[in-house]
Amino acid sequence: MDAPVASSPARQAEAFPTPTEICLGRKLRFPAYGEDSLISNVLFITGKRGSGKSFTAGVMMEEFHRLGLQFVCFDALDAHGGLDQMPRVESIKPEEGQSIDMKSLVQRLKTTDKSLVIKMGGLSLTKQQELIGDYCEALIEARIGKGLHTIFEECQDFIPQVGRPISFDPIVRLCKLGRALGYGATLVSQRPAGVNKEALSQASVYLVHNVINNRDLKTLDEQLSFGTDKRLIKKILNGISSARKGECVAYAPEFFRDRGYIVIDKIRGDRQTEHTGNNIDVQSLIGDNATPESSGDLFDGETPIPADAIGSISDAESFARHSSPLNPQSPPNPVIPEIQVNPLDTSPQVSDFSSEMKTYDDWEPSLPQFEYDPYDSESLETSLEDWETYSPPSGSSHRWVPVAAIGGTALTSALLLVVMRGLRIR
Repeated sequence: MDAPVASSPARQAEAFPTPTEICLGRKLRFPAYGEDSLISNVLFITGKRGSGKSFTAGVMMEEFHRLGLQFVCFDALDAHGGLDQMPRVESIKPEEGQSIDMKSLVQRLKTTDKSLVIKMGGLSLTKQQELIGDYCEALIEARIGKGLHTIFEECQDFIPQVGRPISFDPIVRLCKLGRALGYGATLVSQRPAGVNKEALSQASVYLVHNVINNRDLKTLDEQLSFGTDKRLIKKILNGISSARKGECVAYAPEFFRDRGYIVIDKIRGDRQTEHTGNNIDVQSLIGDNATPESSGDLFDGETPIPADAIGSISDAESFARHSSPLNPQSPPNPVIPEIQVNPLDTSPQVSDFSSEMKTYDDWEPSLPQFEYDPYDSESLETSLEDWETYSPPSGSSHRWVPVAAIGGTALTSALLLVVMRGLRIR
């Protein structure tokens, strides 16, 4: 990997040279305008947790804003909460009982130069998939006649390798048809192996941070080796596992043709807005960091004790009293409070997009309420070594199989002996 780029003013000036380039690093520069603009391409940003992939997406969106380019970001983890600090960027945060009129929202995008961040943190996965599917279909249908780039964080939940949620086909269509309409997309994921290959094959730019999982490395090897020196790709992927935070391997044949298709660089650190995707700073709950509440008893005699926390007979008796279905203190029909959904402020002075939010009292999702794991296929893979070393459990009915085989062999031998004796008598 290249050495980290110094943050001196001279280096920053070198990395931020012209008003016509999207600059992600000292050597990572892409055209902002024209038919070859990055905004109408499909990008894939990947890397393990904490490697800087969402930070890279944030740098790119700040560059879009600086250059007067429009974007929409579906922020699944609320990692880009600071982008609405910029003057031409707004954000909306729908709640579980709300929906967005995507056709009206796309028309707003058509008539304004503002960009939008849709904060989806806290929504169920099904609701997130529904919002994204409706948006992609409305965007393709609208043909707004200008460049627009859409960023999908945690894209493995919307275009998984296993399963086809309601967001799958619309995103794939956007990636396939978008360039002719001026639309581009960025897919962000920490698991390349969990992203559908049909969508990945549309990417013209790969920005790869630290990746260590073997299946992910194999997926990247398959995607990047087409038309490139496979030995070079393998060498680079072997080194990417030791990349430091912010270091990136960029594979872009259309843009780096004169540099062997690949550029290794460090993403700029001079962000204009706050990146809200940082991890929680875990501290000890004892000693100087202890809170007054932390000194009390864990169970006060009124709170039911979890079954795995029982350590004595008295604890078990307390748990039985709380969990008994005949406990007279338990109300027969607990009352569930009704949740009131408050629609967002629709005042045009606050936001151009919040008026597209709608509240549905009897809203029902269009898909069954279930969570799926796009990586569950791993549990279906069994190696040959596992089969060779497999032995049935003791007491299994499989122990009668060799007995039956021996008995069958003995019976066959006996019949053959009788036949031979009969031939001799004749």
